Amino acid sequence: MLARVSSIEAFRKWRDAEDQSVEDLVRYITVDKPTKAMVAGTAFHDALENSVPGDYEVLEALGHKFHLPDCELVLPTIREVRAYGQYGGLTVTGKVDCLDGKRVDDHKTTSRFDAERYLAGYQWRFYLDLFGADVFRWNVFELKETSEQEYRVSAPQLLEVTRYPGLHDDCMQLALDYLAFAREHLPDSSRPLN
Repeated sequence: MLARVSSIEAFRKWRDAEDQSVEDLVRYITVDKPTKAMVAGTAFHDALENSVPGDYEVLEALGHKFHLPDCELVLPTIREVRAYGQYGGLTVTGKVDCLDGKRVDDHKTTSRFDAERYLAGYQWRFYLDLFGADVFRWNVFELKETSEQEYRVSAPQLLEVTRYPGLHDDCMQLALDYLAFAREHLPDSSRPLN
């Protein structure tokens, strides 16, 4: 069975919450209908992925325009890398935004930065485990919509965490819990990923 890190993280959030039904989670994992904010985030990721290091005032992608703060884009050359790992009977896959030596970088867009939300998650744990990395860094960009599909972007807020003893075991336990859930509730949890 195959699962994305994002699906496992959605399962973790669902399990810890009290106000979401099983049907809501299944729909989120299987339908994958993005919100307007998610579409803007995807466009911003695309703009970063296809940029070369340098000075920019504006980035454009997928019909969106992003006005940047006065700064220089510094991006590692290794970007958008996918990895797979075995966790019991579950193959887990994730794609990092940047890989720089033993550091994984993940670009996030949000309307409001909340460090605790990122730290509580398991995405960073799985990415460190899958890529054999020691440091995970979020580059969090706050987006403020100024007009239709046009955004003002804040300078990134950086947040880093490091590998800890027992990280793999924590990932394994959550993966096994997800696998049990998937076998019971997901219609076709072994479908291949693009």
